[in-house]
Amino acid sequence: MRTVQAELCATVLWSIWKSRNLGLWENVTETKSNIVARAKHLIEDWRFANKKQQMHDCQQQNTAAVTLPYAQQNTVSRPGVCRWQRPARGRFKCNIDASFSTSTNKVGLGMCIRDEEGRFVLAKTMWFSLVCSVDIGEALGLYHAVRWVHDLQLPLVDFKVNSKRIVDYFKHGNADITEVLLWRIQGTIALLTNSIVEFTRRQPNEVAHELAQAAFCKSMPQFYYESSLKSYCL
Repeated sequence: MRTVQAELCATVLWSIWKSRNLGLWENVTETKSNIVARAKHLIEDWRFANKKQQMHDCQQQNTAAVTLPYAQQNTVSRPGVCRWQRPARGRFKCNIDASFSTSTNKVGLGMCIRDEEGRFVLAKTMWFSLVCSVDIGEALGLYHAVRWVHDLQLPLVDFKVNSKRIVDYFKHGNADITEVLLWRIQGTIALLTNSIVEFTRRQPNEVAHELAQAAFCKSMPQFYYESSLKSYCL
């Protein structure tokens, strides 16, 4: 409230000063209504310009939030925050996540591929009916991602999933979730050249998580190129 009153006071004083200059230097006589109207237009223009700047700043922040995962995020360091890391030279990284909707009885899958420089390559979303356990959902996400990467003929891929139990299976061979599904994944990934499965936390896997949630909005699998993915996320 005080801010609004200060704005009104400042613009009215400026308008009075402007009116006196017009009378002194240009011999123009203004009425009180002219002075008030000019002050009103001035404050409206100022508020519009300020709002436009805020929208611009917000858009830049949103753009940075979306493009940062595709950039060299390993150069950004903040205590307590886990950032996406680029894969080793000559390798690709595929982040995978599953999202669960009890209201629609669906599991959404999101997967995003980036190259050794952190550049976006391709993304995919899909969903299937009947909600399952988290581990099964993550395993299915990995299975479909591996098949997709195999179809793309991309070698040397690091698959990142949120389920540590799935990763432990590939490292140690012990798991109490569906062995048949894990066996199928292992058989498919064997077709790829030196690809690995690793655990990742939620923060560096955020893009895949957003894609998994977006999967519910589509009637069929969707493929995203860089421009379409950015416009969707914004």
